[in-house]
Amino acid sequence: MDLQGGGTETSSNTLLTAFLYLMKHTDIQERCQQEIDEVLGSKPHASFEDRHNMPYTHALFCESQRIASTLPLAVPHCTTNDTELMGYSIPKGTLIIPNIDSVLKEEGQWKFPNEFNPANFLNEQGQFEKPEAFVPFSMGPRVCLGESLARMELFLIMVTLLRHFQFFWPEDAGEPDFTPVFGVTVSPKPYKMGIRLRQPASKT
Repeated sequence: MDLQGGGTETSSNTLLTAFLYLMKHTDIQERCQQEIDEVLGSKPHASFEDRHNMPYTHALFCESQRIASTLPLAVPHCTTNDTELMGYSIPKGTLIIPNIDSVLKEEGQWKFPNEFNPANFLNEQGQFEKPEAFVPFSMGPRVCLGESLARMELFLIMVTLLRHFQFFWPEDAGEPDFTPVFGVTVSPKPYKMGIRLRQPASKT
C-alpha cells in the first residue's frame, strides 16, 4: 500500500510534466521517437533493458523527473550523533528535512539547471551519464523504497506512449504555463493536450 500510494501521485505528476514540456519542445519529442523506432523496430513491446540502447530517451525520462521535482522536500531524517557540517554544529537528535529541489536545480551541478534539456544527462559522446546531484528519490538509508518500480514505470509508459502517439499543443489552448502547483506534491497546472496516432518506422 505504501509503494502504490506513495508512487501513484508522484509518477503521474512526473508524466504530466514530461508531456507538457514535450508538447512545447517538439524537437526533443521527435528525437526520442526516432531513437525509439530505431531500437525497437518490429518488437511488440519495450522492456526496461532497452534503456541501455536509448541514451537520449533514458536522459529524457530522468530530465522529466529533475524538472518536475514532484516531491521537493524529502521525508524527515534525524541525526544519530553530534555532527559538524561545513562549519555548522548539528546536535544529536536534530530533525533534518533535505531540500531535494535545491539539489536538482543547483547552479554548477547541471549544464542547464533552469531548462528542460536531456543534455543534462548526456556526456560529450551522447551517452547517458547520471550526475551525482540527481536525487529525485531522496538520499541515504531512507531513500524511496519504490525507486526501482518508479523508474521502470516511467520509462515504459513514456516509451510506449511516444512510440504510438504524437503529442502537440492545441491551437486554442493559449500559451503553455509552466508555473507549478504546490500541494502534497508538485504538479503542473491543468492543460489541454492534442494527440495524433503515429506509425513507428519498422526495421526491415
